Amino acid sequence: MHRALLTVLLIALLPALAAAGKTIYRADQAPGTAEQVEAGKQAFVVCGGCHGAAGAGVQGLAPRLNSPNWLATVSNAYLATTIREGRSGSNMVPWDRGLGEETVDNVVSYIRSWQTLEGIKLDESPLTGDVQTGAALFRDICAACHGVRGAGYAAGVDGIGIGRRGYLSVATNGMIREMVRNGKDKTPMESFTKGSAVIIDDLTAADVDSIIAHLRAQAW
Repeated sequence: MHRALLTVLLIALLPALAAAGKTIYRADQAPGTAEQVEAGKQAFVVCGGCHGAAGAGVQGLAPRLNSPNWLATVSNAYLATTIREGRSGSNMVPWDRGLGEETVDNVVSYIRSWQTLEGIKLDESPLTGDVQTGAALFRDICAACHGVRGAGYAAGVDGIGIGRRGYLSVATNGMIREMVRNGKDKTPMESFTKGSAVIIDDLTAADVDSIIAHLRAQAW
């Protein structure tokens, strides 16, 4: 009797056991096939010179790509567009001609294979906030790491460039909200939300939206 009951319980638990340890992706984070991941790994050699062989990044040169919560935040489209078009004013050059569409997709699949956290549901609600308030907050809190105009490394600071149109055209409000509120794992970008384990400043949701509104208003 006990053995029969145990068998029934094991059968019922099989789907959960099979799913255990598997990353849950958002719809816009679809993982690639094993073949795509392997091909992307081979192609990533050209990326490793700046981002490191395992995507750890090089401070002042290229950002970390293997950050757990960042990978759970960004979409495949964000990664692919950045690789294809590069990032004007930074060390990230366009790779559309050098790699081609298929190889870019394979590299995205390889980077996506590093994801270990469940895809984060982003807050893509309409942006609110005040541009002038955002300008003051950015000057007082963000500029020290990202530069007065958000130029990032090009301004001799430690943070990435977030003020140019190239970045703001592909980074959604939800993505930026998530990074400001919760930071980027394994990087100097800490959380700005009250209640987090590590917090630099306590920004409200309106404050975060004001900063984003400022960035979009002064994008260059």
